[in-house]
Amino acid sequence: MLEQSSLQSVESTTGAVMTAMIHVTDHFHAFIVRAGRVDLMVNGDRHSLRTGSGLLLAPGQLYQVVSSEEATRFVDVRVDPYDLFAPLLAERFVTPFMTGATLPLKLLTPTERAEKAVLDTIDKVSRSLHGDSSFALLDATLQMAVVWRYWIQQTNEQPRLVGQDRMKAMLAYIHEHVTERVTLEQIAEAGGLSRAECCRYFTKWTATSPLAYACDVRMEAAAHQLQETTESVAAIASRFGYTSVSHFVQTFKKVHKVTPLAYRKGKKTK
Repeated sequence: MLEQSSLQSVESTTGAVMTAMIHVTDHFHAFIVRAGRVDLMVNGDRHSLRTGSGLLLAPGQLYQVVSSEEATRFVDVRVDPYDLFAPLLAERFVTPFMTGATLPLKLLTPTERAEKAVLDTIDKVSRSLHGDSSFALLDATLQMAVVWRYWIQQTNEQPRLVGQDRMKAMLAYIHEHVTERVTLEQIAEAGGLSRAECCRYFTKWTATSPLAYACDVRMEAAAHQLQETTESVAAIASRFGYTSVSHFVQTFKKVHKVTPLAYRKGKKTK
């Protein structure tokens, strides 16, 4: 089980502006800010995490990193909770807490004794996973099981977040049609909403509008093509539904702050 564990720790140092991508958690996440400040939108609510603080996030939630201070360092430990326990234990201590009735998130502050202990444990998990001990994964798994135990103690019966499924459907539609210039009507239809309701949903759940988000997703995908292929800018522009190369370049520069060719050159020199 341990060799195939989903447990991993991602450590990042950010700039002043983060990517606008909205994520749907498919794992249990534990965030810690080691230095600086990072702002996240979780299910439409904004949370600011400062040095030493953290956040536990249940599977199936919508989150977006919207901004941070320069050189903010943070850790994201993620795991499929079923990888932490043997099947019989998982049936009792994981399955009942993987529904919409679980607590969507839990903020952790170092001033609260119990929360400080959890933050320290998450930090140990990350350091174990980045260490060279032959028992690193075993140590990290045992430590993360302690964090999960704390988590399920915090859960309470809550109604499923109204609109969460609609938002997921609209986000999925945008990502599935990433090479197309989708319309507001198409996005709204994917969520079973009117255009006005669709705009209100994005205003509540994210830091952007439906069409602006769809544009950001296309430009992120276009950036990946520039980095991973040798195709011309014109060919990539056409693939993403742009008949005008100059319009594509302007849109790309608005999102990434550099032209497509400068982006490709910068990635190759790193």
